[in-house]
Amino acid sequence: MPLDLYYNIISPPCRVVLLFAKWLKLELNLIELDVLKREHYKPEFVKLNPQHYIPTLVDGDVIVWESSAVLIYLAEKYGTDDTLYPKDIALRAKVNQRLFYDIGTLMRSVTTYYHPILLGGEGKLEDFKKVQDAVTVLDSFLHGSRWTAGENVTVADFAIAVTVAALDGLLNLDFAVYPNVHRWYEQCKRELVGYTEITKEAAQKTQSFLERFRAMRAAEQQQLCTLQQQHQDVQNEQHEAHQSHRYTELQTLQKPGERENAQTVAPSNTPVDEAKSDESSKMSTED
Repeated sequence: MPLDLYYNIISPPCRVVLLFAKWLKLELNLIELDVLKREHYKPEFVKLNPQHYIPTLVDGDVIVWESSAVLIYLAEKYGTDDTLYPKDIALRAKVNQRLFYDIGTLMRSVTTYYHPILLGGEGKLEDFKKVQDAVTVLDSFLHGSRWTAGENVTVADFAIAVTVAALDGLLNLDFAVYPNVHRWYEQCKRELVGYTEITKEAAQKTQSFLERFRAMRAAEQQQLCTLQQQHQDVQNEQHEAHQSHRYTELQTLQKPGERENAQTVAPSNTPVDEAKSDESSKMSTED
């Protein structure tokens, strides 16, 4: 019975599981989720995986997500021996360390540096330096060792191999300065079944994804600009209406003032008139 794998090949962790399943010769029922359409948020998928992550593996009643957890599960259940994920505690600790290094150091440095490039900007020099530092560590792991955790291929090699392919495809990293990584990378291409094919298909679909993503982002930016302009127009109209209303109030208040001025002038004339009248009467009397 095939295992259900919810995935998208543009996701490096999904490619890790695809690659390892090929090595184990497992039959997968591939269920592709379009993340730009937010298909990983559909209720039926969230019911399986409340974190809505891909890859998610369904093996009967068992549901596993997080690529490293999926690798370990498949190795322990379907591996023909314990070399892929050793039972020996010391060897297993070494494999675990390599897995955690990939998640927490190597892949993180790549995503941190590449994220602004994905959005149409440029990566920071200090972030690229962290990528170089991480690859230097990997080069030290491979010094005197055929694979990343020893002489046998392990689950760690599948995880790290996909990350290194991203370094090559996305960042065009020069591996010549990392001789051990260069040797191991070429070995992965030769010996990991389906590695080149999966990487090539991912590169093609990633390009299409980026075009769609950037087109959607440009449309969203345009919509945001339109909304901001509409909001500004409304504010301008409200400001103009307020100014007009204020002007009307000032005009209304000015009219009673004019009447008061008129009333103030009239009484000032009265004493003069009365004085003239008294003077005339006086002169008339005197005559």
